[in-house]
Amino acid sequence: MGKIAQPAAPPPGGGHIRLLAKSEHYSVLDMLCRLGPDDPPRESQFPAFRVAAVVGGSFSIRSSLGAGVPVAGALLMGNACDGYCCRHDTSAGDRCINFDFQPAFLEQVCIALGTAGIGERFRRALLPPTLQSVAMTAVVDAIADGDLGALHEAAFEVAAAALAATHATQDPCGRRFSWRDESKAMRAARHIEANFDQPCTLEELAAEAGLSPFHFLRVFRRVLGQTPHRHVLATRLRHAARRLRTTGERVADIAAAAGFGDLSNFNASFARTFGVSPLAFRLRGR
Repeated sequence: MGKIAQPAAPPPGGGHIRLLAKSEHYSVLDMLCRLGPDDPPRESQFPAFRVAAVVGGSFSIRSSLGAGVPVAGALLMGNACDGYCCRHDTSAGDRCINFDFQPAFLEQVCIALGTAGIGERFRRALLPPTLQSVAMTAVVDAIADGDLGALHEAAFEVAAAALAATHATQDPCGRRFSWRDESKAMRAARHIEANFDQPCTLEELAAEAGLSPFHFLRVFRRVLGQTPHRHVLATRLRHAARRLRTTGERVADIAAAAGFGDLSNFNASFARTFGVSPLAFRLRGR
């Protein structure tokens, strides 16, 4: 495989593509797409081995690896030259940070993970937010700070998270679901992203989606790969980690702003997800 292909023009719908970093091993692209429900689904092709960190919005995708609904905090994966098709239920805009990897780089990461024999190809289409909180935070921090060193570290973390998870389990996104279910799950995910500091109860989210709580729970878990409660928790932790790295606010204030009513619960949840305490995470980032 030669050099990673670069997009020649901005994506349709008034979006943009901005090159953040480029090396012989990978390119990092900040991509904003503004296609909406009135735009027909478009067949495209992954230009390289891609891991897209979803920063904002939600959309539906189908590829040879399966179907899924990427939302903020998820990792979307595709193999070089594989086709895919995206569909959107709003025109609010979807933003992804795309890491386009060369095979040699992924092989290097596989060796570091001790899984060199499995090959560099991805085997699943999507990882829900809880599986890659650290990688997602690293990406957002790197973009905000304009730090190329942080982007380089993020490239390793994103590739490692994607490769480790894609080869560990069967892709939960292989199941088929209707566009109606996808739209309702995306509507609820957008509500969580905008109101994560509020209770976001099952009943409230079900009402937002126009479903009974039991039916909503089944639809959300089938489409997004995790329960609404776990998605709310992942969203809160992602936002809290961002503020820990980029502000000098007190940990207690960050926990409260993220929707945690109890500091000890925040500390325990954060340590389980990131492997370190909130204070240690802040110090390590600096």
